This record gives sequence, C-alpha cells and structure tokens, in this order.
Amino acid sequence: MAPTYPPVYLRHRTYRVSHQIAGHVIIRIRPILLGIAFALYAPVTVTGQTPGAGGPAFQAFIFGDVLYQASDADASDGFKLGQTVAHGNATLSENLVFFGEVSITARSSGYSLAMERAILRYEFSDPLKISAGRYHTPISYWNTEFHHGLWLQGSVARPEAIRFGSRYVPVHFVGAMVEGNLTDFPLFYAAGVGNGRSESLAGGGDAGDANGQRAAIVSASLRPRSLFGFRVGGAIYIDRITEGGVDLVNERIASAHVVWDRVNVEAIAEFIYVSHDELATDVTTSSPSWYAHLGYRLPGSLRSMTPYARYEDIDIDAQDIVFTGVLEDYEAAIVGVRWDFEGFAALKGEYRGEKIGDTDRANSWFVQASFAIPVAGGG
Repeated sequence: MAPTYPPVYLRHRTYRVSHQIAGHVIIRIRPILLGIAFALYAPVTVTGQTPGAGGPAFQAFIFGDVLYQASDADASDGFKLGQTVAHGNATLSENLVFFGEVSITARSSGYSLAMERAILRYEFSDPLKISAGRYHTPISYWNTEFHHGLWLQGSVARPEAIRFGSRYVPVHFVGAMVEGNLTDFPLFYAAGVGNGRSESLAGGGDAGDANGQRAAIVSASLRPRSLFGFRVGGAIYIDRITEGGVDLVNERIASAHVVWDRVNVEAIAEFIYVSHDELATDVTTSSPSWYAHLGYRLPGSLRSMTPYARYEDIDIDAQDIVFTGVLEDYEAAIVGVRWDFEGFAALKGEYRGEKIGDTDRANSWFVQASFAIPVAGGG
C-alpha cells in the first residue's frame, strides 16, 4: 500500500509517487493543479489493475530544462540544453509493477539516448517487495529521492558527490533487490546484489560484471509517524573494482543521512565514506564527503519562492589509485532561489563558489528553467 499524507502537505507542497521503485519522486505542484496530479498518480483501485479487466494502467511524466551559466573560471559559459527525461510507471497486475526512465542528453557531437532505470517489481505486501533491473543505487538519500528530471529537486544541480558521470560513488546499480517497509515499526529497508561498476567506473555494470565478485548493497531508514517528514538512515555498499582487466581494490562505501522534509522546510544532511583496499599492496585509503542542504518555502503571497543554501565538501585521498588523476578535493558554497511561477514549471537562480584541488576559488552564476509534463495513461 502507498503511504498517505495529510491534506495540508499535499495542498501546499508535494505529492509523492506511490511506488518506491520510482524512489519516492517528489512532484511539486500548485494548489490549482493538485486535482490533476492526484488523478494521474494517486494509488487507486481500478479494474484495469487486474489481469483480464481492461489491461495495464500506465502513467508518465516528461521532464526537461535549459540552463544559462556564467563563470569567472575556465568553463564553457552560455546556454546549455539539459536532459530530456521520461518517467513511466505501469501497473501490470494487482501485484506486478514496472518503472522505466529514459534520458536524452545533449553532447558536443549530437545527442545520446540512455536507459537510466528499468525495474520490474512484484509486491507481495508492504513489508516484502522483490524487484530486478537497473536502479539508482540506494547508497545516498539524494540519489534515490531526486532523479534525472531536474524540476524534481530544489537546486540547479545535484551535490558533487553523487553527480551523474562521476566515479566517486556508483550512482547506478544493475541487479535484484528485496525491499519494503515494516508498518508496525517505521523501518524502510532495501537489500540487493548485482553487477558492480563497469570498467569505466563511472558507469553501471549493464553488460555484466567486470569481475567474478558481485556487488552488494544494504540500506535502511527510520521514519517515525509522530515526526512527519523526519527520517534518519544509512547504507553500506561492497564491491571489487576492476579497470583495464586488472583487479585494483576492494571497495567499501558507507553513508548516513538525516532529513527534515516538512511543508515549508527541506533540510538534508548526508555523509559518505569511500574506502579502498588496494589488492597489490597493503594500502588502505579513505575519501569522505558530506553536504548540508537547507531550503525554506516563503509564506503567504511569496509561497512560490523557495530560497536555499548548500555546503559541500569532498576530501580525496592522494594515495587512492582509483581516484588519483581523476578526482580532486572539492569544496562548494551554494545559495539560490527557486520560483515555481507555474504549476509544472520553475525558474532557479543560483550562485556557486567552488574550489577544486589546489586551484583558486571559482565563482559561477546559473539560471535554469525546468518543467514537467504529465502524461495521462490508460487502463
């Protein structure tokens, strides 16, 4: 069963897609469009969800964004077309659900099409759901809560630690998961086994595991009903990294998060610790990171405005053979404001002060227009 939320929460801030395989996607809506979004995404018992009674039920969203960047660093300033992303959720039967996510990304030589997520899940009950496919690795709260459609998140970009295309942590995971929520005790859990990183390290093991050792992931979070919007949790990821046909390190990643996500306040703090045991030597390296994000939706006539701030820090171990020459220490201070000027469109303005490695601090300014298009499904 999907969680229920107080009407005031739905009316003033968000409606969350009911299926966990969609990562509890946050859909921000204005009150006038609540009825539309609820009709599209609320869990409703209909004959179309039963085999032989009208066919599968399907719902979808299309996301897109355009970004303007100006920086005093050596960067490619100007306009940039962001990802165009489609989320599709199909109820195939009373217990069987499919979720897919496809992206089109602008490149210097054209456009690339990618399957970001493809998950088939069988729901025995709230405490037990089994699935297989391609996921966003549940090693990070942000990685599973906010996906490729940038309209879904408050800021212009993800935290650097879980940026798509970075090799710091594996953001995609191909395998099988068991997950659920224990209703008598507010514990949400997920455990999975699958392919580790591909040999490119920044990618998932879509074409098979790079070595004979499977990756494993376990995550859990507590979400007390008496503290609506609060959650605390963490995860552990274990794998072996292979590059160029050579086994390099045993990898262990641990993370922890604390979140307070209420009607007008979004506070997120997350810590990630990446440890590598080099197989050819006795060297063990550790590269920790953390970020803290705070957003506040203004009251009254300014409720469409959400100022936010975030601080990020990544400390890369200089002896780490996986990261050396590719990743450097990173520090950023970010402030911005999101303006939901229409129900399914938002404008974000952001300043970012970044320091990468030993370089001087760079100042960058961003303006991003993002949107979502609800697509009615059939059943």
